[in-house]
Amino acid sequence: MACRERPHLDSSIYANLYDIFPYMELVSAVVGGWVESSGLTAAAVARRAGVSASTLHRVLNNQVDPSAGTLWEIAIACGVQIDLRTRVLSDPQAAAAARAMLEGGYEPDSDTLVASWRTRLLRMAGGDDPVEIVKAAAGASKPLHRKGAVFFRGRVTLARVASAGDAAKGKWAVSGAAGLYLPPSNAAVPSVTILWCEDSRTATHLLGDTDLRQTRYPERAALAVIEAGPELFADSFAEGIVRYAAPIQIMLDCLSQSGSVADDALEEVMSW
Repeated sequence: MACRERPHLDSSIYANLYDIFPYMELVSAVVGGWVESSGLTAAAVARRAGVSASTLHRVLNNQVDPSAGTLWEIAIACGVQIDLRTRVLSDPQAAAAARAMLEGGYEPDSDTLVASWRTRLLRMAGGDDPVEIVKAAAGASKPLHRKGAVFFRGRVTLARVASAGDAAKGKWAVSGAAGLYLPPSNAAVPSVTILWCEDSRTATHLLGDTDLRQTRYPERAALAVIEAGPELFADSFAEGIVRYAAPIQIMLDCLSQSGSVADDALEEVMSW
């Protein structure tokens, strides 16, 4: 995962926890930014927050997973208000963990985050049954709820989607309904097909020149364009001019949807 600059927060910022804490490894950097912007010493912040100096030290050095209550008090001590909101869970590391558990040779980039999801998936699945692990991971990864996803409604052929993928920079792969049903390249993509790509902006621009129209609603979309890191494309395969994501990724993406696509994907997974 690429390094991010330390966020600079001042007392006027209302911080959305989902945005500033997408991964717990960033907590120390964010809290460090709070302390820095407050102009206080760490000892003063700890006293004002009602936590021990050693606790704050461990938070600042990424040695502890602080509770929401602790973060709330530290934020107030630094003059920052946390605006806590929720959204549908859509974590790519859940899918990566399932693939690491079930797909030989798959090596995700973020080992620490994937290790956490391995433990969660075993809890959520109630054991190590592969089908239950895939179902749990699909429910947690939900790519159609991913930030930055762009949805198109209308008719577009699989060949046109592949052309947009080829023209964009970096890797790309088709998943979702098209990956499950493997329609001919001159056929319209079934709903909801996913185009994973490293350069989603270019692919979106190219597809915008077709008869497709953007929609805000995933359930109305025929195609979703979603950005992904390079590890997602491991074990992708080509069928003619179309490159598809790995079979397990396709099943995860289909099971994360609803209706017949999810039902058909579950039937396929249970046959493995």
